[in-house]
Amino acid sequence: MVAVHVFLLRHGETALNAAGLLRGRLDIPLNTTGEAEAAALGEVFSQVPLSAVVSSPLRRAADTARRVASASAAPLKIDERLSDRFYGEWTGHSLEDVEGRFGSIDAAPVVEAWHLLRARAEEAFFDAVATAGASGAATGGGKTGVALVTHDAVLRALLGRLLPALSSAKLDLPTGSWSELVSSTGGRQWRAAHLGELPGSTRRPALQPG
Repeated sequence: MVAVHVFLLRHGETALNAAGLLRGRLDIPLNTTGEAEAAALGEVFSQVPLSAVVSSPLRRAADTARRVASASAAPLKIDERLSDRFYGEWTGHSLEDVEGRFGSIDAAPVVEAWHLLRARAEEAFFDAVATAGASGAATGGGKTGVALVTHDAVLRALLGRLLPALSSAKLDLPTGSWSELVSSTGGRQWRAAHLGELPGSTRRPALQPG
């Protein structure tokens, strides 16, 4: 059976990330640090055989994804389901401010329900897995990979679903980081090969040419 590798990438830094404020659907660009983080991710994946790079449509993610797609020579696809969580009027506020008012971000009015966020993120993930698996089978390879470029809330929703023994709330997933999940069971079970890795480390994706 083809081993599928899914890379979960968090976009580069923006001014609101640096200020510790909720980004949500606000379509803000990468800042100087974020541009450097996107370029560094491109270098990491320049030798990784990806069947596709799938990105949130928001500029901070799409610009990061373009660097990775260009470096790996993989097609870039945009998927609305990978968009950041909707925070409504609380976009631009700090998480601490919202929690101070309502007890939790989940209790704040108009904020996208967590189960709805997780459902759309899962759909996007498994559609990408199906595409990667089909690509691997068509080429006769024993392993194949796909990269998803998205946002902190989406990543935590996915990791909490796919790795239930893991407390996604305690994960350190900085901007410009990458994680690698591997399945040899057709996507029924997943294990983490890497979590929250930064390009400056010596760690490299398990999926390599060969």
